[in-house]
Amino acid sequence: MRTPLLALALVAVPVLAQTPMDKTMVVVNGQSIDAKTYYKRMEVFPNVGQLVNGKFVQATPGYLALSKLINETLMLQLAKEKGVFPTDTEVDNRIKELTADNKDLLASLQKIGFSVDDLKYDTRLQLAEFKLQTMGINITDQEVEKFYNENKGSYTLPKRFKLRVIAVDNDAKKQAVDSALSGGKSFGDVARDLSIDLSKANDGQMGEIAEDSLATPTKAAIVSTKKGSTTQWLTNGDVSVKFLVEDVLEKQLVPLDADLKGDIRRNLMLDRGRVKNDLPKMMEDMRKKSKIELQGTIFDAQLKSAFGK
Repeated sequence: MRTPLLALALVAVPVLAQTPMDKTMVVVNGQSIDAKTYYKRMEVFPNVGQLVNGKFVQATPGYLALSKLINETLMLQLAKEKGVFPTDTEVDNRIKELTADNKDLLASLQKIGFSVDDLKYDTRLQLAEFKLQTMGINITDQEVEKFYNENKGSYTLPKRFKLRVIAVDNDAKKQAVDSALSGGKSFGDVARDLSIDLSKANDGQMGEIAEDSLATPTKAAIVSTKKGSTTQWLTNGDVSVKFLVEDVLEKQLVPLDADLKGDIRRNLMLDRGRVKNDLPKMMEDMRKKSKIELQGTIFDAQLKSAFGK
């Protein structure tokens, strides 16, 4: 139950590998779109922005990227100033934790253009923020165990069903599904061949679904179905679905293992750190005293307004 520090907020990190400006990005009906056009459009793309104090503020991607990079640089500099800059060993150990939970993490990130260096940068940034927020905070094992024992409801998994699903949109397909299943074809194979649900790409797998999250008619059908069996067809509008109940997982208290202890300790540290360490004020003070030299970009006016430089 280790909670990732990144949570794939990695998409906010700039990709270090650069695409040559003369590279063709895509060809539409014989007409090429090159990287120079792509980057320019991406830099000033309209009608995008970010949430600020719960309100959407419109800003171009180029400005948002520069503003974010300035703040990230200041945070890392602040961490150095406070003596909590993450070491290479800390970064490597955190990445080992993340990849232990998700063996395909690096491969998945590389598919969307992120390198190992990008991951290290983002991990260092997240660790720096955590260490700044939790300076001077120590949580004992006894405090972790006390919190766990007082909040066992939060660490109790509900009754769950491990399900696969097949969805079809007409009677002929229902008959084809039933014939294939009665003929001995596996549920996963039939889902892949005949289902219209997106889960067909994964042989109809839905994962573990909590009993209380199921709609009433669906819950009744699944609860009354034995493990390893399929439900009758359930119809809603033009779509009919059939479930395979692969397993029934009873209500279970998650044990207080090393991973969960780490999660609880981090959350308690953050809770106390928000009271002890005013990170937004530290960052604001850092911005005020820093020398930010604007370099004549089209975003200078916005940056000057935002950073007071």
